[in-house]
Amino acid sequence: MYFKTLTQLTDCLVRSRLIASRDLQDTLRSLGNKCREPNQLLEFLQRRGLLTSYQTSQIKKGETEGLILGDYKLMYANASGSFAKVFRGCSLTDGRMLGLKILRQRWAKKPKYVEQFRREAKVGQTMKHENIVPIYEVGSQGKYHYFTMEFIEGGNLRELINIRRGISPAEATQWIIHICHGLQYALDL
Repeated sequence: MYFKTLTQLTDCLVRSRLIASRDLQDTLRSLGNKCREPNQLLEFLQRRGLLTSYQTSQIKKGETEGLILGDYKLMYANASGSFAKVFRGCSLTDGRMLGLKILRQRWAKKPKYVEQFRREAKVGQTMKHENIVPIYEVGSQGKYHYFTMEFIEGGNLRELINIRRGISPAEATQWIIHICHGLQYALDL
């Protein structure tokens, strides 16, 4: 455990904006003297839904930097590729859920790849089509480069096909048509 005392942990949680001060105070009050260890508090906060398992695991390792990017709290990892990871995030301002795509650290150290990542996001912001996920904001914070986008519930196409154990030719054709419409729109810009 990275944090040795409850005070160290609670200071970090509030300072990093992972938990609102009043929510933490309410939690500590309800626990009374039952909670004396940082691990106990983290487990209780997770059970109460104030922290996710992803956040708790990062906190236990002392890796709190990057759990809040701009005005967004990372909730959990959603997808991963060789260039970036996508997280489900929550706006600290209005509580809405969205996706955050974050450039992997091995690429974030190379200006060429940071620029490529930012260009992808900027081009995506210009696209307004029903078959293209909207991109809202492009940002950087410390060593992190990210952009926010609409969070679409559900998995990727491979997961869907695996769950369903296949798809009908008619359904596959319809999906391909939607994909082509989105690609055609992007090419016409």
